[in-house]
Amino acid sequence: MTAPLGFFMNEAINPAIYPVFITLAITWTLVGLLMYFPYGRFPGKTMAVAQAAYRETVRQPLFWFLLIFFIVLMVISVFVPYFTFGEDLTMMIDLQLDAILLPALILSVFTAALTISEEIEGRTAITLLSKPVARWNFLLGKFFGIFLAVMFLTLILTLVMSGTVIGKIAYDDIDDKLPGHRDEVAAVKEFTATMPGGFGAVAENALMVHTTVKMLAPGPIMILGQIFIMTALAVALATRFPLVLNLTVCFGFFFIGRLTPALKKQAGENPLIKFIANVIGIILPDLSTYDVGQQIAQGLNTVAWSYIGQTWLQGVLYATICLLFGLILFEDRDLA
Repeated sequence: MTAPLGFFMNEAINPAIYPVFITLAITWTLVGLLMYFPYGRFPGKTMAVAQAAYRETVRQPLFWFLLIFFIVLMVISVFVPYFTFGEDLTMMIDLQLDAILLPALILSVFTAALTISEEIEGRTAITLLSKPVARWNFLLGKFFGIFLAVMFLTLILTLVMSGTVIGKIAYDDIDDKLPGHRDEVAAVKEFTATMPGGFGAVAENALMVHTTVKMLAPGPIMILGQIFIMTALAVALATRFPLVLNLTVCFGFFFIGRLTPALKKQAGENPLIKFIANVIGIILPDLSTYDVGQQIAQGLNTVAWSYIGQTWLQGVLYATICLLFGLILFEDRDLA
């Protein structure tokens, strides 16, 4: 009996493959839900605004430019020599995680800054808010719609990245660096070994991609944590700031937030510089805590889910503060 039939008839298979199946199910459930979201029926005015913001974000040329451009870069990176004395795969994974962060950041900040300020300045927001839609419905809907569209972009790039990791391993003939735990890789090979013809090879590659997704998952999840904060900030500032000023503040916020530990370290014993560094550390979130690329690229399983949850919780709290601040600014603004 072939392996697929054995699986569906509950014959004994290696339990190490179960996490791969779970990863596959979660990944494609998320893809399906994000594709269904703009067309589904959901209750509430906030969700209606979110669906409109999602559709607007996905349909704009910037979304497709960033998606296609970075997919091409990821594919090209498979064939690029990195001259790292056997660490090419590590370098590629680290760079590709940055190649997921960069388009997600650009899309979220630019879309929030542009669409909201244009609707307010162009008076189209008055029509929407007179339906009636409360201002908090408008603000939250824009935030969730843009963030979910960026999440869709991130998910696609994560799948592409996982495929290029498998491609890099095959291209450089480094099977000893197959991603994931050894028992998961062995379970995938065992599960697909008895499948007929080329179907076994296709199934093995597909499952290996999702084994890679499982290994890389903390990276994109932490990237989305940063994007959650940055989207909230951009949405909040868009209620008052024009496009250029909003972009300047948001990107400045991002780079300073990533450099917070370095600022504190460079402060030394100088009381003034140390005070400024501490104030910046209090006001701005430490975005460097979301950077787990090195651990993942080096194959270190040191990113605990408890750490991811704690860091995400801090991000949600900071994003909530940003949105409340934006709502205060928006409530006081005369749209007429």
